Formats: sequence, structure tokens, C-alpha cells
Amino acid sequence: MKNKESLTRQDRKMLNSIFWRSFTIFAGRSGGQVRQHAAGFIYCLLPAFNRYYKDDSEGRKKALMRHTMFYNITQNLGTFCMGLVAAMEKENSEDPNFDAHSIVAIKTALMGPMSGIGDSIFWGVLRVIAAGIGINLALQGSILGPIMFLLVYNVPSIICRYYMTYAEFTLGTNFISK
Repeated sequence: MKNKESLTRQDRKMLNSIFWRSFTIFAGRSGGQVRQHAAGFIYCLLPAFNRYYKDDSEGRKKALMRHTMFYNITQNLGTFCMGLVAAMEKENSEDPNFDAHSIVAIKTALMGPMSGIGDSIFWGVLRVIAAGIGINLALQGSILGPIMFLLVYNVPSIICRYYMTYAEFTLGTNFISK
């Protein structure tokens, strides 16, 4: 990733925190059917909110309220949206003329297409391939069956999550124009 070198140490620390927190987003459905994973999304992005609105308690409250609405996206590509939202929140905290409603609009607009892509790739293809490999090995009595299933499915998933977090943050609001 060519733009990763241009990030500050604080940016990388924040993005790593968002990446690691992204594994907990679907742990519980505290938002119920109405909000689904909004609370998990907020938890994942807390490092960005705390950093960009450190001296602006009103701005931080508005950012937290902005993201209490419905959120549901395929977990493997969810960090794509998180990186972009973090970049947009950064711009919102620095530019008083930035339209904060565009943050929610872009997040909402990405949920459907990213879920369609993620579900097709990860649930429809990769999981089936991983299960085929794992079942074949398990039928032969090998302990490698479940291990291979977990590796074949999770390694690409984790790599995708990591790079999506960084890619979207570095692309930032330029994503919309490109």
C-alpha cells in the first residue's frame, strides 16, 4: 500500500486500533433489529472520535449521535466503511464548512453494495472452498480438516480487513470523487 508510508505514527496507531476493534462489532446485537450493529460501529471508531474531537466535546457528541443509526455490513469488508468514515470525521473536525450529513450518507450508501460483494466473495465462494478442503481432510481422519477450514477462510478475511482499513483512510474523501 503506497500511501501507508505517508501516515503519521498516530494515524497508524488509530487505524490499528480500529482494525482490532472490528473483530468485536458483531459480538452482540445491542442495537436490536432497529439499530443492529450501530453500537459496535461506534465502539470501533472511538479511537478516531477521541482523537479528532479531543478538545471539542460538542463535536464528539454530534459524531457519536451521527452513528447511532442502523448499521449492518459484511464483517469482512466492514473496515472499508470504517476507514472512510474515520477520514471523513477527521475532515469534519478540521473544516467547519464540511457537511457532516455526508458522513452518514456515504456510510449508508456503502452498506448494501459492500455487503453484496462481501457476502458473495466470503460467504458464497471462500467459505464453500474452505469447507470443501476441510471436509475432505476430515473425512480422511485428519485433524488438519478443521484447521485448514479456519486458515483458508480466516487468513484472506483478516488480510482484507487490515488493508481495507488503511486503504480507505488514506484515500479518504477522494474516494467519492474517484
